[in-house]
Amino acid sequence: MKYHKLVENAGRPQGFWGKMMIKAMNKGHSELTDWALAHIKINRSDTALDVGCGGGKTVSKLCTKIGNGKVFGIDYSQLCVDNSKKLNKNNIICGKASILQASVSSLPFDSNKFDVVTAVETYYFWQDKLNDLKEIYRVMKPGGRLLLVFEMVKSDDEPHKWDSIEKKLGIEAVSRDGIKDILLHAGYQNIRTYTKSENGWLCATAEKEQV
Repeated sequence: MKYHKLVENAGRPQGFWGKMMIKAMNKGHSELTDWALAHIKINRSDTALDVGCGGGKTVSKLCTKIGNGKVFGIDYSQLCVDNSKKLNKNNIICGKASILQASVSSLPFDSNKFDVVTAVETYYFWQDKLNDLKEIYRVMKPGGRLLLVFEMVKSDDEPHKWDSIEKKLGIEAVSRDGIKDILLHAGYQNIRTYTKSENGWLCATAEKEQV
């Protein structure tokens, strides 16, 4: 019962089990996030955005890497926003971080704002993935960098590994070729993918065209 209640709150955490899911995500995704962040360039003066910031752990990691820049986090779950604000309280107070309730489909930011955009284990839940990637592209600066991070990855060795979660949540695991293809169609360039075979992890990096 506990497992099912947690899984049901993966997309949009709410209530008690949502709080438990946020704690589990912050802990469970930490190593995955560290591995993926090593594959993208982050400068001390960058302005960054974490899409689907969940409990705020990735925002905190980005704040550590960014010196005099700023990190924004967005999530469409108010519970996630509240928890992310709590975790990043000191970064928010000093003006280094800002957490907002918003959807990836309609980002509340001007065009050409961000040097770096990250999305950790949230892509599965986007309603219109192609247009959502185009919306992210809009808010990225020319030459800006995108990082997508996945644990639910289709594998020839374990083709049914994620079947139960896919069915329960109405989502689909990703494939490396599928991610590369949709990023290309969304207008990105310099698309690269990286895998960690022992974990089955995947991350993809891509860039917005330079002017």
